[in-house]
Amino acid sequence: MTAAKLVQSYFQQLTRGCGNSQCLNIYCSSNLSFKYDRKLFEDPNNVAAEAIKLAHDYGLAYLDEYMNSNSFLIEENLQQIIMKCKELNNWGLLQKLIYSVFSNRQNLSSSFLRKGFPINSSTNNDISSSKAASATAKSHFLHDSRITLENNEITLDFDLMKRSIKLLMSYEDEVSVTINDALGALFKQIDNELALSKKAELEDDANFLNIFFIVFQLPYLSDPICIFDTAYTFYSIFPKLSIDIQMKFVRILAKQKTDLNYYVSHVQQYITMHTFRWCDHTEINTTNESLLSSERGMHEGLYVLRILFYANLLGGERQILEIIETERENDQRMEVELINRRQRHNDDDVGDDGNHNEQEQNQQQQQSAEQGENRPEAAATSPLRHRSTSFTMRTSTSEQDEIESLYENPLQIKLGLEPNEYRRGYLPFDSFINEFANEKIEINKEYLDFVRQRPDILHFSFILYPFFLSTINKIALLNIENKVQMYRQRHTSFFHSIFSGVRLDPFFKICVRRGHLIEDALIALEYQGIEQPAELKKQFFVEFDGEQGHDEGGLSKEFFQLITEQIFSPEYGMFMADEETRSLWFNPSAAEDLDREYTLIGMLLGLAIYNSVILDIKFPPILYRKLMGKVGTFEDLETSHPTIYKSLKSLLSFDEQQQGETIENAFGSTFQVGITDATGSRVVYDLKENGENMPVTSDNRQEFVRLYSDLILNRSVEKQFHPFFHGFLLVTRDSSLRKLFRPDEIELLVAGSQVLDFNQLATAAEYDGGYSKDSPTIRNFWDVLMSFTDEQKRKFLRFTTGSDRAPIGGLARLKLIISRNGPDTDRLPTAHTCFNVFLLPDYSSIDKLREKLLIAINNAEGFGLL
Repeated sequence: MTAAKLVQSYFQQLTRGCGNSQCLNIYCSSNLSFKYDRKLFEDPNNVAAEAIKLAHDYGLAYLDEYMNSNSFLIEENLQQIIMKCKELNNWGLLQKLIYSVFSNRQNLSSSFLRKGFPINSSTNNDISSSKAASATAKSHFLHDSRITLENNEITLDFDLMKRSIKLLMSYEDEVSVTINDALGALFKQIDNELALSKKAELEDDANFLNIFFIVFQLPYLSDPICIFDTAYTFYSIFPKLSIDIQMKFVRILAKQKTDLNYYVSHVQQYITMHTFRWCDHTEINTTNESLLSSERGMHEGLYVLRILFYANLLGGERQILEIIETERENDQRMEVELINRRQRHNDDDVGDDGNHNEQEQNQQQQQSAEQGENRPEAAATSPLRHRSTSFTMRTSTSEQDEIESLYENPLQIKLGLEPNEYRRGYLPFDSFINEFANEKIEINKEYLDFVRQRPDILHFSFILYPFFLSTINKIALLNIENKVQMYRQRHTSFFHSIFSGVRLDPFFKICVRRGHLIEDALIALEYQGIEQPAELKKQFFVEFDGEQGHDEGGLSKEFFQLITEQIFSPEYGMFMADEETRSLWFNPSAAEDLDREYTLIGMLLGLAIYNSVILDIKFPPILYRKLMGKVGTFEDLETSHPTIYKSLKSLLSFDEQQQGETIENAFGSTFQVGITDATGSRVVYDLKENGENMPVTSDNRQEFVRLYSDLILNRSVEKQFHPFFHGFLLVTRDSSLRKLFRPDEIELLVAGSQVLDFNQLATAAEYDGGYSKDSPTIRNFWDVLMSFTDEQKRKFLRFTTGSDRAPIGGLARLKLIISRNGPDTDRLPTAHTCFNVFLLPDYSSIDKLREKLLIAINNAEGFGLL
């Protein structure tokens, strides 16, 4: 239809109408609720002007022949039809319209269009209202040069669509069955078109993507009745789409992020219901050993949730590009340094041992033996070849790329997304974790199932969706990885001893003297760990010189407790405690020769994570961000240096006009600042050259805040943090730590949780020596403990376990053992902190128990601990 013919048709429709008194088109003169003032149209010029406007803005959409064809939805027409149905008390007309639209791809995609974009309804495929668009009856696809996969343009009017869906859902009882039946036909049509080699044409259709946003707006995706059929079929379409159109969906959704929470709730409900169904299957068939990941439909739900997660990132807060580039450069420099250190070690081996080539041949023979003679066993315990080796021992840091490939996918890579470059998403990251499903995930079995897969066929596994995993499951996964690496190290040592005749210790053992703890630990870690990094992948065992006992975890825990107490003490001057936050930070004036000690602390943090030991230390959150390769910025000061943060924030928000004075007069600051060190002395720094003579003004305050924050969190402690970070990476660089965890989760890994639920502790407690949960002394003990203040409870926790924090998953995971320590006595309670054993005498009264327990926990420092 030519433009002139289109205007003429609208002119006749506005003046003469269609002759049907029941016409539902408010842009037709025959409609009793005609949109315009009829007197206004007595002037033909006014009619012509409106006809031109309708033709330009809506094309064919409001012509009677299309409005009455039930081929697409328009808000005004929908309102008219609903009014008519209410008047007749018969909803057949609306149901006919709904089925016609929601059962057909062209019709639904042509509904709720923005002004100026053409329809492509199933009955009008040969007509277009735009020179930029074209569609043929043969292809049923509409092409518009304004809409491409590369741009973020879409023909859908989101506000119009949401208003119309809301109106429609106010009559849900009348239309729900019809919509669900129609959607079944719609999804079948799309699936067929995708399967019939029409994928490229379909995705190039200018209106195609509209369908997904319209369907996501419907409440039926969360309806338990529709989840296993309608929702499943809908989500099944997404994996069949090209990466390019998935990218466009993500980008558009990031712009329309106010709807994101609604979309996520749909998918989470879907996942929850599928988890319930899996639970029912396993309860009915007790011999069923299928994993939750094998439940039909679970893969599709996680796939769509991941797409929404990426939209959440794009709609969130990403660090500025300058900082990201700095972080990448820092990573590259540290990578080179680690490689060079290992290369120096290899060169030293060549110089010190003329039989280096022979050793290398022995290692090759050993690897051949592992792959040949023990192939079945290896297949059960390690990933197959060509799979990312993040769960296997690595010999060079260049293999970090293989870790990244495991947790990345083509969509993420093409979008250029790195989750840890985003401080926050539009929605909290926890919105994408389904706690109920995570409770049912058997991560050990998931891991074994994953690594047994054929390398050329990668099946769905929760392991590939770290954003969905709870922190507990991530830690469990990391522990499995660590144990597998420890196993492989023992495996390697065993075969090395067979082929070379030289016995290698399958464990990483160190022997230390209690009186020279730091010195001995430094020597052991430097020579066994730094120069032989593979040693760090072995299970960590500690022996105390002159003492008998086998380390089953208790001695290692005690070692970590003792060495952290010593090395973080003020006398070493390496760290300083902030009274306001009660956390530790690097001393900017620390001695120059402490690189070894800082490296040791970094290694201790890594070893604690690697061996599942919680340390009794408290760093601000920025420390854990820096351990993930991040750079400290102004926002991080809020939790690390709150007083300075408040001062700088007031500087940024200062309104000179409102306050009646300049920033120079009000603050009197210059680009020369001072930082207090561990001794209380003030160390002066110039943020810029000649900073003392450069006042802070309204024009340069942003720069001042940026440089000052950078000084506090980065520049002033660079010499201290660098070896600390280096030591940490020596242990963790080849693990999947960065890809699995967020910085806040790393803090939980290292130092545990501050959220304490002592009811969990009571429920999980075990008893020994004659006590049971019903013993009078035990009942008295729990009554006393539950009556304590929060501070007293923390003191008790420190007294019994050596830390006032809970492990990930809560106090239930501590497994406190309360053992009877003799009859009534005046002795105080004691504790084996290494084994979480509390030795409690059988006191004669609750008052006496309270008195003795308070004395013990209030004087626990250097007393009462075994």
